[in-house]
Amino acid sequence: MKICEYRLIDIGDVPAMVGLLACRQNLESKVFPFLKNSCLNTKYITDLLENIFVNSKAIGIGAFSNDELVGYILGKVKIDNGRGRHIWVPYEGVAIRKDQPSELIRNLYATVSLWWLEEGCFSHYALIPLGNQVYYEAFLQLSFFIQQVHGILNIEDYKPFKNVSDPDIRIANKKDSEAMGRMSNIICSYQNSAPVFEPALPEVVVKIKEGYKKIAEDDEAMIIIAEKDMKEIGFQVYEPITSDLMTPDDGIELSIAGTYPSQMRSGVGKKLMNEGSRIMEEKGYNNIIIDWRIANLASSTFWPKCGFSPIAYRMVRFIDSNFAWANFNNPSIKKL
Repeated sequence: MKICEYRLIDIGDVPAMVGLLACRQNLESKVFPFLKNSCLNTKYITDLLENIFVNSKAIGIGAFSNDELVGYILGKVKIDNGRGRHIWVPYEGVAIRKDQPSELIRNLYATVSLWWLEEGCFSHYALIPLGNQVYYEAFLQLSFFIQQVHGILNIEDYKPFKNVSDPDIRIANKKDSEAMGRMSNIICSYQNSAPVFEPALPEVVVKIKEGYKKIAEDDEAMIIIAEKDMKEIGFQVYEPITSDLMTPDDGIELSIAGTYPSQMRSGVGKKLMNEGSRIMEEKGYNNIIIDWRIANLASSTFWPKCGFSPIAYRMVRFIDSNFAWANFNNPSIKKL
């Protein structure tokens, strides 16, 4: 790898970034043809990258060879109750020229991570494309781990499950608000158990319940409910999407789904998937997108069985915050 100069990038570097990202996405679309969509054009990508610089606190590093940009990593400084202060590298936040090795990504991260730590961001999240394994391999070798899987199913390729259970499946309406509220704990209680161990913060659990109840009143959401003996036992929620670099033009999102633990392995989820895919196909959709926590054993087993294929990973690295003082720039270390 040629020696590169690494320096901070800003909105003035967007034209060069656009070229790298468009090239990356053209390669991605050879593996995932549905990514050759209406968003894969210079204007969309330019607006997308400029928006990051204008509307968020973004810190990025570019690698320059003979003053030409050959790679970049761009992260947003974000703060929320769940993740705290952290860096978010969006799907469009990393790209290298196709003739560059994965080592360039590692060097870019080594440089930009110091700036991120200066901002007090010790948690780093990144959406990593999977069409070209160079990105995944680089982040894996930077001690990032897979947290979330983003997948897609071409409905035409879906093979309906056979020998499924026989619950009644129906489309929900606004009167199902309470039923959705009752089922709101299905996912978060499973995420709270081994081996995910996601904390179940009381205020978050309450917020999720209220959110589920409101979904039933959302005219854009399509909810299908599985019932047995007049009681709900599982559900799926489908919501329309606006296509972007990571999603197809003709897709819909299976945003949440769940089955009561007592009904799992009985075929309820399979029956819901059979009906959901049929309904979405009748509505004219060609693809269903979904994401799941990789440590959730039920999700990471079931969704691939349905035919969902990973197109991106959300990868994470947590750096020990003690580094803020326990480093060799601290004068006290030099006195030891």
